Amino acid sequence: MLQQPTSGPAVPADLQLGEVAGLQTWWDYQPSEPDLRIRWKRLAARLFHERPRPASMPIKPVVPRERWVAYFAFLPQGTLSDAHRFTLGRLRDEGCHVLVICATPAADVVPQELARYADALYWKGLEGYDFSAYTLALEAIAERSPHADVLILNDSMFGPFHPVQPFFQGLYWDLTGFTGSALNENHLQSYGFMVRALDESRLAQLRGVFFAHKAFDRADQVIWAQELLLARLASRHMSVGACWYSDGSTVDDPCLRRPFELVDAGFPFMKKSLLGKMMQFQDPERVRALLRAQGHPEQ
Repeated sequence: MLQQPTSGPAVPADLQLGEVAGLQTWWDYQPSEPDLRIRWKRLAARLFHERPRPASMPIKPVVPRERWVAYFAFLPQGTLSDAHRFTLGRLRDEGCHVLVICATPAADVVPQELARYADALYWKGLEGYDFSAYTLALEAIAERSPHADVLILNDSMFGPFHPVQPFFQGLYWDLTGFTGSALNENHLQSYGFMVRALDESRLAQLRGVFFAHKAFDRADQVIWAQELLLARLASRHMSVGACWYSDGSTVDDPCLRRPFELVDAGFPFMKKSLLGKMMQFQDPERVRALLRAQGHPEQ
């Protein structure tokens, strides 16, 4: 069933968000108060674990476009997986302009085959986790393609199983998450999100999480000091929301608890960790069956 916001502009008919049990569609972000444990972890990350940003360089610079999909590929061995190729191929075939941020041990290890998929290509070092890649992408687009709409995506997801262009056409907020959660505090899950009309001034409003000179080298530090803060910080300057949201009453993490229902509802992705460290949340064979039905490789 098509769900639309209760106020504001109408959503285009080709952006259909189905209902998912335990989740709210078209959620307007509201900040919640983190507990003392989270506040301490956030402070400790900033006091003890900040590191310089990883080295980076452009290989094929961004050029002006109306829309960009910025895809972060973490390649410690310098090789693409079949799952990377599927994602990049789907984005290319859909007509997206794709910026790839590729993390490898050195710039000369970036796979040459990325030229088949990437309209723009930047290298970064292996340190810094995904937010350092997001920062590099946002900086390049704000400087070289100002006012573009941007989809940021990392390679922790299978898919896309549905087109992503309708999400651009149906952008309702200035910062849009595919999924939001109340786990720890209200936030947007940062595997993928969209920024409307990105420019230097909008990026400046987000510098509290997209750092100009520093980064973190552990996932938990990124979560406490960047992911959980993104929506809160952005909401001081712009509209923020998510397509699907879990308030925690029945579902803690939408992507882990409702992956199949979300795909059926129009969500384009599925967590790769459901065949890895999070496989206890779902039947792995059911995940593999969905991938087979989509012609998607498992790795």
